[in-house]
Amino acid sequence: MWRVDLHTHSVASGHAYSTVAELAEAGAAAGLEAIAITDHGPGLPQGPHVFHFSNLYRLREWNGACALLTGVEEDLAGPDGEVYLPERVLGELDIVLVGVHPYGWAQHQTPGDVTRSLLKAMENPLVRGVTHPVNTWMRLDVKEIVKAAAATRTAVELNLSKIAGLEGELQEFLGWVEEYDAPLMVNTDAHIAAEVGRWERAEGLLPLMSPGRVVNRSVEAVCAFFGCAAPRQAASCSKVRS
Repeated sequence: MWRVDLHTHSVASGHAYSTVAELAEAGAAAGLEAIAITDHGPGLPQGPHVFHFSNLYRLREWNGACALLTGVEEDLAGPDGEVYLPERVLGELDIVLVGVHPYGWAQHQTPGDVTRSLLKAMENPLVRGVTHPVNTWMRLDVKEIVKAAAATRTAVELNLSKIAGLEGELQEFLGWVEEYDAPLMVNTDAHIAAEVGRWERAEGLLPLMSPGRVVNRSVEAVCAFFGCAAPRQAASCSKVRS
């Protein structure tokens, strides 16, 4: 199915339970070409310090069968699309995602205020993905988020860890993705190695998705969409498969 999982968390996130190496090995076992390590930013409780993210370039030395991409799942830090990491650090990462969690600035705001800030964050050229716009803790204006995703070419996420009880809302979300021609990413949001590349939760929603719309269908598609260089192992893997 999809060859890259763009949303995984290591022990650095504080509430996840596998190392980077364990996540990558699980990705290889699942037949993935690459995974992105997108630990929570410093705005979330237990989130790693900015030094963690400025040091992620070292992951490019990884030599395993499943390649690694550097990244972050950031949070909103203010009403105008602000996030917690400085732009100089964001600019060094392969994958910059922004999500909404019930912590930090967002926990004291209305869903409308949070939606407006998220729409502004999507205008930042460094932000290329929005995680779990459909969730159980804050009812965002998902239709407007999808419209903005289409306008800014920002990928919106079908998050496979957040499906139970949300099936109707996710069907509506995927309908808007198709209607407005928005980029889509399908990710596991893995917090332990056993979850990496486990796509089976998406099976009931597959008829609602155009395969070519999913930006993480291959390393090549990911690099073209996010504007990142191919990770060192991905090039050799693709050559072997061609």
